[in-house]
Amino acid sequence: MGNVASNDKQQQKYASLSPHEQHILEDSFKLVACGNAKDIRTDQLRTAWRVIVGDIMTEYIINYFNSRPKKGSSQHSSSIDFSLYGEPYLIMERYDKTQQVNFLASSLSEKGRYPDGNLALEEVRKYISTVVKTYKTTLPFYTKSFEVWKKRGYRYEEQTAECLANAFLKQFYKESKTSILEEELEKLLQYNFSFQTMWREVIAYLYGYRAPDRLEKLLINTEPLLPVLEGLTEAHKNYKPIMEIPHIIYMNSYLHYTLRNKWRFLFSSKIMGESFSTMLGKILNRGPSLVVVEDEDNYLFAGFAPQSWSKGLNFGGDDTSMLFTLHPEMRNFESTKYNDHYQYLHLNQQTLPNGLGMGGQFDYWGLWLDSEYGKGQSSETCTTFKNYVQLSKQKQFCIKNLEIWGVGDEPKLSEDSDEEIDNSNQRSVLDKNLEDRVMLQMSGHKMHSDGLREPEMDL
Repeated sequence: MGNVASNDKQQQKYASLSPHEQHILEDSFKLVACGNAKDIRTDQLRTAWRVIVGDIMTEYIINYFNSRPKKGSSQHSSSIDFSLYGEPYLIMERYDKTQQVNFLASSLSEKGRYPDGNLALEEVRKYISTVVKTYKTTLPFYTKSFEVWKKRGYRYEEQTAECLANAFLKQFYKESKTSILEEELEKLLQYNFSFQTMWREVIAYLYGYRAPDRLEKLLINTEPLLPVLEGLTEAHKNYKPIMEIPHIIYMNSYLHYTLRNKWRFLFSSKIMGESFSTMLGKILNRGPSLVVVEDEDNYLFAGFAPQSWSKGLNFGGDDTSMLFTLHPEMRNFESTKYNDHYQYLHLNQQTLPNGLGMGGQFDYWGLWLDSEYGKGQSSETCTTFKNYVQLSKQKQFCIKNLEIWGVGDEPKLSEDSDEEIDNSNQRSVLDKNLEDRVMLQMSGHKMHSDGLREPEMDL
């Protein structure tokens, strides 16, 4: 591996890296060492890395280096040789979760580690927050779609990044806890691929910063967290985002992997008008979508609809439906599977509610947008989604802004696909009182006789 890694142990340690990775790490070491091929002083590393990832992230990694014993001694050394210099990259790219947890734990300050071996939850939260905030720096290099989102006015503010970091941690731990076991932290890292991706990119960015044309060679099989943006162009001159990039990353991470690649702009009340009928014209038969609402109290929340929106008297969707709060905090609510009231869209009925609904039932919606545009509802309880809390500040809210985004590739419709086709001649006797049936459904009653319907007569 050249002069900086001439001994056998170092060669064995880095043997799993590709030649491109080895050369980039070598070049990075030489630059920080100012040509000295033996070691790097801590103050040299601090000077070089603080301009790349900031003071706090730099100190975390120096903490890790300082936690490593000096060769042949139990004492710690203030100098860093090449073998030690490349360890953070190796840990993130080649080592298992147990070693990654040790890397994180060793990066915390002394007050982050208790004598009993537990970690201070607040110090872990600060570390996760630092990684999420620093991730903004890596976005232009690792995410091709970032510049497009940025051109459309999307930002990555520190306060929103802090909310995202808190959401990552709250997925696994209650606010009442003050400490966390290393085994528990391993679980968080195992199941939170968004944070794992951010962490990998931040560490790789440190080593490849001075060789941006080769940065992509420092990450293997990394899935972009930010989807491709389609449909929102420079022609939409009056458009101003109601979300920020951390909101998009958060919701996108909960979607099925086949839907994370792309977000398709369908509707915005800011540029297309405050009209329910206009909105319907933009979203019918457009595939899975996210309905994003900002109310007049500046609460931001959303619902994921896994199926195309279509007008009808029955509930649609499936148990991959979700609701989200985005501001003032980020939370998600998945299906309880208690009922199937996932997607509801109806107009021009005298005895049924007219509007778009997700979860719950009449007058107890998880998310409701009335056909009389501007009015909405999010009730105190919703049996359709677990751990649900009211999305809006008030149960009855007024819409300030509304956006709808298609997710994943747009479905291809067959030539005979038409929302207005009249199938009345195919209806069975079970369909004659559909309004009553839907009212029963919304009140929690199951229609057991549905199983008697002939398959070819299903609507």
